[in-house]
Amino acid sequence: MQHIEASNSNPASKKYREIITKAVCGNAKKFFILSQFIELPEGQSPTDVLGTTITKLQLTNNTGISEAMAMQEPGINISGTFEIHVWYAHKNGKATDVARQNVQFEKIIPINEFEKGIISMVDAKVEIIKSPECLESTITMDNKIKIDVELGVYAEIIGETKVSVCIYQPNGEDDDD
Repeated sequence: MQHIEASNSNPASKKYREIITKAVCGNAKKFFILSQFIELPEGQSPTDVLGTTITKLQLTNNTGISEAMAMQEPGINISGTFEIHVWYAHKNGKATDVARQNVQFEKIIPINEFEKGIISMVDAKVEIIKSPECLESTITMDNKIKIDVELGVYAEIIGETKVSVCIYQPNGEDDDD
């Protein structure tokens, strides 16, 4: 253990120790928009979108931290799935139907405030801070329904890092090394 003497400005002497501990070494909050095109059964031309629902959100456990950290800008890979349900009218509003589609997504969330002194990576955590929400739904010229979905995530990197800790001891007492 290395001890570093600090200036003795008070009656107790100050010593510093360097310890290795797990700590949050970087984090980020990101909101992003995904656009998805819903294809309808042959012969159906939608006239109105009556409603949308997003269900079954699941994040995968693979954060791809080693690959993402090897990039010039560090980041955490997030991926998962959800299901979009679209209620729409067709036949000039005389009939309605529901279309369902599974959506897979993958994004790299850049970690802006990243502690460069990490000794080793331990873990990466991702949590949803805003559930998927439909921002806009439109009918395209080729009779598909385009859905814009917003999703918010918080990501953090936990790593082993060195921290200097000040140790106070009364004058005359030795450290038990």
